[in-house]
Order: sequence, then structure tokens, then C-alpha cells
Amino acid sequence: MENRKTDLLVKKIRNKAKLILKDCKHANLILDLLKYSQHKSNEIACISIQCLGDVFSYFISTQQYLDPGKTTLAEKDLSKENQFSYWLREQFSTTTAILSDHLSHESSDVQKYTLEAMVKLLRAEGEQKSNAAKGKLIEIIVAHLLSKDRDQAQLIQQFHVDHEENESNSDTILLCLMLTRRKIKSAENIELPSDVFMYNCWRMIQQVASHDLDTQSRRLLTGVVCDFLINKIPTGLYREILTGISTVMDKMSTPLRLTDFLSESFNIGGAVSLMSLHGLFILMHKYNLDYPDFYAKLYSMFEPQIFSAKYRARFFHLANTFLSSTHLPSYLVAAFAKRLARLCLHAPASAAHICVPFIFNLVARHPALEVMLGVGRTDGTKEFETDPFLSEEVNLAKCKAIESCLWELETLGYHYDPSLSQKSKKRKKPEQDLSTLLESTTTDIMATYAKKVKKGTIPLNFVRISGLYLPDPALFSTVLTKSSHCGWTQKELVWGALLKFEAIVLKSWKSLPQSLRDIENDKKSIKNHLMTFFFK
Repeated sequence: MENRKTDLLVKKIRNKAKLILKDCKHANLILDLLKYSQHKSNEIACISIQCLGDVFSYFISTQQYLDPGKTTLAEKDLSKENQFSYWLREQFSTTTAILSDHLSHESSDVQKYTLEAMVKLLRAEGEQKSNAAKGKLIEIIVAHLLSKDRDQAQLIQQFHVDHEENESNSDTILLCLMLTRRKIKSAENIELPSDVFMYNCWRMIQQVASHDLDTQSRRLLTGVVCDFLINKIPTGLYREILTGISTVMDKMSTPLRLTDFLSESFNIGGAVSLMSLHGLFILMHKYNLDYPDFYAKLYSMFEPQIFSAKYRARFFHLANTFLSSTHLPSYLVAAFAKRLARLCLHAPASAAHICVPFIFNLVARHPALEVMLGVGRTDGTKEFETDPFLSEEVNLAKCKAIESCLWELETLGYHYDPSLSQKSKKRKKPEQDLSTLLESTTTDIMATYAKKVKKGTIPLNFVRISGLYLPDPALFSTVLTKSSHCGWTQKELVWGALLKFEAIVLKSWKSLPQSLRDIENDKKSIKNHLMTFFFK
């Protein structure tokens, strides 16, 4: 019954909105929409908010608002058309106040419909180039989205203007960036901005960067990002920034201003260094960043922990890209190949499936490394007593990798995984794509072998058990007769036989006395009961 009343009221509200849009003489129905927008039912409130957005965006687009310059005149001196426009602007102000309150509503649905209505009004204001009204709307939206105590991730994700690059959208984006920067700068005066505020700011930056930006917006975005990164950033957000910084960098006017931030992150070590690789990769390849000792730092990141890291696939993808140049010195590439081969000896099979092709790719790009596979040696030998490779040496030129050989690949030829064993035995291989291997796991390997069909049946020495039985009583008499010459008494023989079948008797003989089944520790009583049972 309650649902039917709600449905009827929703239909009534929609009809009121249609009447208003059809003829201005029904404009007084706006007052009803304002009343219903504050209804206790969230569904009714949402529909009313949606209708208010449709109604006022229509009036804005038809330019039926009063020119703010005429508000200095007395209302009686205005024409009827201007009086109507003046009244509309008053109702619009009331609507704006209600929408502002609903952005903090406890219901996420009400918040969603409110933001959609405000964005619709923003677009209508932008078409009429009414910067004053648009600025007020954006200020309300940004103030709520950059809350200091409420996570606004969902609302920020829903807030977007048209992705077409035009003057109206550019003005809207500029206003958003200016207000965001003002909020960030005001937070600098606070000793420690809240974590929620920092998360909201970063998501707002990402949302703005997802639009097409003009030159002025790109320049302002660069300033906003740099001002934001000055603040103390929570650990979780720090990693999130490093992961998503690439999308923001593409929209900045001067991405090289992030060099210090990414360099410091790269020097921290561990997972943070791994996540900062992508940003540095973009700066080095797109913007010609010169980073000294980069390959030495990358070399130090090849540790056993990398195989269990969350971003393992990304790390190997970027490392493969960094080492793809054929202009790198042979000793440097040899050091990476040797270090990775050594790690393969302790790596899980899923990781070794990545490392072995990775090593062969390095050899394919640099033919000088073929000597490490035992190809082209002039001394006629492939063996040495001591491996000259210095695994603890941080200087790539002094680790003597090029003087060593990749005997680790020969060892992997005896790996328990047949496919990995075959991979490591093939010496001459063209460069191959690693993208299909980067996400492989042990589960994938097991699933692959599980799908393989075996030819015929596998012979097994197995007899299916159909139940538990007591030995034939005749067995005891036969044993007693044939073994009497051994000097054993009947009691000893029976006791030996009973010991052998004790477990079977206790588990399967249902008709044993209850007193026997209750006994757990008294072995002497168990013996007496069994002897009495079989030879009574």
C-alpha cells in the first residue's frame, strides 16, 4: 500500500514538472517541487530534485531570468515579464540552498541526484555565459567534494562536465582548479590536514585531469599538483598517487616538475620504488629526463621479494622496456641477465616462466651476450671451478657478469616443471613478447597441466575396499593347528592374531559388549574380553 502511494506521488511530481515546462502559467508548481524535494522519503526527494534541475535548466536556457542589473529597480516599476523573471531568480536561489544541503544528505542516492541536477544547471549557465551564477554553483560543489571529514570518492567520480573542449567547459574546469588550489593552500596553514581531505583532493585532481584541457588549464593543473604534493601525504594515498600519476602527467604543462617527487620516491626502496618506475619511465622517454645511476638503482631492485610483490607484472614490463635499447653497454645488460638467472634458482615456477624468456630477450638484443650461453667461446670449455660473478657488487662494470656464464639455465633444465625445463634448454631464440606471461601464476600452471589428456589409463596397484570385515574364525583354528610345533601356547597365538586385527575388531564389530566399547586405556581388560569372545 505504501509503495503504491509513493508511485502515485512520483507520477504526480513528474506531471507537475511537465506542466511547468509546457506553459509558464504553471510556474507556481515550482513551490510544490521545492516542498517535495525535502520529503522524508528519499525516492520522492530524488525525483523532485531531478525535476527541479530540468525546470531551472530550461528557464536558464530560454533566458527568462531577470538581468541582475535591474534588481536595483523597485519591484512595482518592473514589467510583468521582469517581475516573473525576478521571482524565478528567487526560487532558483532557494533551490540552490536546498541542493547545497542535500549534497551532505545521509542518503547516497539523494547526493547523486543532487549533484546531477547541479551539473545540469552548470551546463545551462555555461551556455548563457552567466559566470556569476556558475561560479556560485561550482564553489558549492567543490566545497562539498573537498570535505575534510567525509569521503566523497563516489560523488567526485560522478562529477564531470562535457568532455568536449569548448569555452564553457574550459571556464568550468578553470574554476574547479582555482577553487581546489585555494582549498589546498588554506590547508597548508593547518598543522596536519586530515587524511580524508587529502584523498578527496587527489581524486578531484584526477577527475579534472580526465577532461580535455586547454593550455591555461594545463598550466593551472601543474600548479595544483605541485602545491598538493608539498603536503604530508598518508602512506596509502602515497602509493595510490604513484600508481595513477601517469594519467595526470599527460595533462600537465611541465611534467618535469615532478622529477624531485618521483626521484625521492624511487630512492625510498621497496614497493614505493617499484611503483615510481612508471612515472620515471615517462619522464625519461617522453621528456628526456637525465637520471644518473638509474640502471644501478634498477639493478638493486632485482631481489627475491620482487617475485611476490603485488606489482610484479608492471615491474617486469617496465624493466623489459628500460633494457630494450640496443645501445646499452654489454657489461650492463650482462649484469641484469646474470642476476636474474641467479634469482631463477630460488624463484617459484610462475616467476621463472617470466625470467627465462626475459633473459633470452636480453641475449637476442645483444649478440655479445651469447658467449654467456657457451656459444662462440674460443677456449673450448664451458666450465670453471669458481663463478667469477660478484653478486654483492653494486657497480655493474665491476661485477664480472660478462666473464661468467649462465650455468643457472642449465640447472633449470632439470626443473620439476617440464615446460620450464624445455624453455631453459633452448639456446637460440628470437625475441618474444612477454605480455602473455607477466600475469601467470602457479594456479595457471596447475590448471594447464590439469587440462592435458592422458593417453590410455594409468596402471595402479590398487584394490578397491568394499567394507571392513573380521577374519574368518576358521583362520584361528588353522593357525593353532599348524603352529603348535613352534612351542607357542594357544593363548599366545590367539593374542598375536588379535593384536594384528585389533583396530578392525574395535571399529567394525558392532556386537561387542558395551563394556568393551567404553574401555579406552585398560588394555588388559580389552585382551580378556576379546579372548572370551572368540573362544567362549
